[in-house]
Amino acid sequence: MAALGGLIVGRTINPVAQGGLGGNLSKGSGWYLPPGVYTPRQVVEGCAPLLETVLHNLGQDPLNTVPARKMLLDNLASNLRVDTRESTLQISYSTSDAGRREIAQQAVRIGETIVQYAHEISLSKPKFDPQLRIRSPCEGHLLNAAVAGLMFGPRSQMNLMQLFNEYMHQIVLLRDALLPFQNYAEVLIPIAGGTGRQVGMRGMEEARSQFLAHLMTRSISQSAIVNLAKAALAPKLPRQDGYGFQYAHGLVLPAFLAGSSSPRLLYYCPAHLGSGSASSDILFDYEYQDYYSAPRAEIPEPVTTLAPDSWPSAALDVPTKILESSVAIEKPVEDQDSSRCLLKLRLEFDDDQCVSVDLGQISRGFRYAYRVPPYSNGSHSSSDGSRNDENNTDASTNSKIGFSQSSFVHSPMALLTRSATGLLSSSKQPGIHVIPSNSTVLALALLGRFYPENVVLLNGDQAPQEAECVGKSFQESPKFVIYNQE
Repeated sequence: MAALGGLIVGRTINPVAQGGLGGNLSKGSGWYLPPGVYTPRQVVEGCAPLLETVLHNLGQDPLNTVPARKMLLDNLASNLRVDTRESTLQISYSTSDAGRREIAQQAVRIGETIVQYAHEISLSKPKFDPQLRIRSPCEGHLLNAAVAGLMFGPRSQMNLMQLFNEYMHQIVLLRDALLPFQNYAEVLIPIAGGTGRQVGMRGMEEARSQFLAHLMTRSISQSAIVNLAKAALAPKLPRQDGYGFQYAHGLVLPAFLAGSSSPRLLYYCPAHLGSGSASSDILFDYEYQDYYSAPRAEIPEPVTTLAPDSWPSAALDVPTKILESSVAIEKPVEDQDSSRCLLKLRLEFDDDQCVSVDLGQISRGFRYAYRVPPYSNGSHSSSDGSRNDENNTDASTNSKIGFSQSSFVHSPMALLTRSATGLLSSSKQPGIHVIPSNSTVLALALLGRFYPENVVLLNGDQAPQEAECVGKSFQESPKFVIYNQE
């Protein structure tokens, strides 16, 4: 069985990245990437003959000059940054724009890794063809002044810019195809082969353009990231909808399941769900496509009420423990084609109870949940400004002061086993509702049961009253605080 962040996720597979198994220089065919399954490094290796042919034809470097290899790879590094004149992905963001900031940081990490691959591969003396000629449409990738002088100067030839342009473009497409994945270096990329506008990674061009348009004009969404990932690994799947998928070479699921704090990125796992071989790609879809119009269910009655400032540990104990947690396909999505399925998080407890929660709703709940800032330890004042760190915590006993108002404590098992259809909320009891948890997996399951409007995640090492300052504070609406004590 495959394990992902403590979850059992299907069965481990051993996909083989063959990198095409053949040469990528052929008389009469020019350069190409043969059909096959590639790691990101193998894609860079497959593109290396383009660069090597350029370097061979540029000839020996004159004395006391910067080597041409260094100049071209430095230009590539500049293409892959997000803050240079030559950047192919210039991203600006405000301090509050977490989505663009994360994509920018991801792009820099991937770019640095790819450039490292390129340097290492160049030391292995890749093959080249002095007579190689290709047509590479100009993609607007910029050269710095030194490289422009080299490529259009007396050392160069008319066809070399075509080769270097194709090299830059293939690498840029690779970088952008890897943007959705936290463990991008492990992703296996199927390449169908092709010529012209479909050669190598060029099949990603349309999806890349759509993603960049979204990135530059809107707040980055989970669906945009998933759509880009599908285009790279499972292009036959519906381009819209879903939050993850299975393809011939593994699973792609939200990265938070592997322990990531990112609400947006995805994680590649070499595993398959279900029995037998994966004969077709599967899209993991949401149980409720539109959570806003999903039915609502009233939250069960609280087990106790906490007085203002009260936070007794006994009232927050969770008597049951999870024995096993797993992820499994439950059934096809109703009224949809067979390529769409629901995925469930299944929990088995030590009191013989079993529950399952839609992983799509968990993913949505994780994205939309409010979080108490990690630096919060009781030193911040509450909404009325009257509380400070001197009366929030008793350092000698490490006891905690509760909310400034009465709050309701609920049994997590009562919420998970509630049989009513729909997402949990409350139209009868405004105020703060606390749901204790003794594990991260249990907290995730609880996220999947709530209507994701005003849910706050509070860790065991954080001051409870900090949750009062997070989220919405409508007088007639409830606030749900999932208190994870793990």
